[in-house]
Amino acid sequence: MNLFQLKIIATITMILDHIAYFFPNATYITLIFHWIGRISAPIFLFCVVNSIKYTSSKKRYLFRLYSMSVIMAIFQTFSHVDLNFFRTLFITALLISILDIGHKDLHKKKIYLSIFIIYQIFACTLCGYLAATSNANTENIYFYFIPALLGSILTLEGGFLFVTLGVLFYLFYEKNLHMTVTYILFILVVTFLNASNIIPILLWKIRAHIPLFGYEISSGLEYFLSVIVGIDITATGGNIFTTQYQWIMIFSLPLLLLYNHEQGQKIKYFFYLFYPLHIILFFFLSFFVI
Repeated sequence: MNLFQLKIIATITMILDHIAYFFPNATYITLIFHWIGRISAPIFLFCVVNSIKYTSSKKRYLFRLYSMSVIMAIFQTFSHVDLNFFRTLFITALLISILDIGHKDLHKKKIYLSIFIIYQIFACTLCGYLAATSNANTENIYFYFIPALLGSILTLEGGFLFVTLGVLFYLFYEKNLHMTVTYILFILVVTFLNASNIIPILLWKIRAHIPLFGYEISSGLEYFLSVIVGIDITATGGNIFTTQYQWIMIFSLPLLLLYNHEQGQKIKYFFYLFYPLHIILFFFLSFFVI
């Protein structure tokens, strides 16, 4: 299976997921579309890793992802739509590019990683402060646009967990056995954290048993997990088929293992344009259908 075929599969499954997002109903069709949609994100993350490996210019590639993430953020500011996977792909590609430097210059990689971490602490702190002090007129700007403009890991679609998955794909690229094991472990851990009540229980214990600062520590951890890691504490627990079905992305693994390192048909800018266009189309259609 070549790269073009992987992207087509990811695009089709993404469309079904977004149909269920914009046109929800009480039937099982919506749920099934969401199930199928879980296949999409891991494939796109894998494709980003592949692009970093083979692109002729990492800088141009990163700029395209960043530009599209900002454009989508502008739309988000006016639409309140929580869909901007370009931001997640950009951060993943940026971090992988930094790690890739280590093959040539380990010292430079350490410097760039340090800069990345320090910058993200600054950007997340600034974005968090602006969001906390925003009003009804500025809330969407500080929640969607500013984090995208600054390239912050705050409020990424899927959270930093998906960036971590992209890094795992990079670390075990062309090592199918290692990638399979780590991918399965990743899904098991994420499913456990989301489907169980372990995190709310731990946060409650912190509030109950740490004097003076227990509430502040618990609230800070809850905020960190929700807006950075990608685990919504208020939505943990529930049935793994009807609520916590993110584990279904395991079914993208066989497709990734079938990848033959061939590009296939080349339509370079189609996927960059299709993503925002289909979301905008679905957004306006939803006003007439719902």
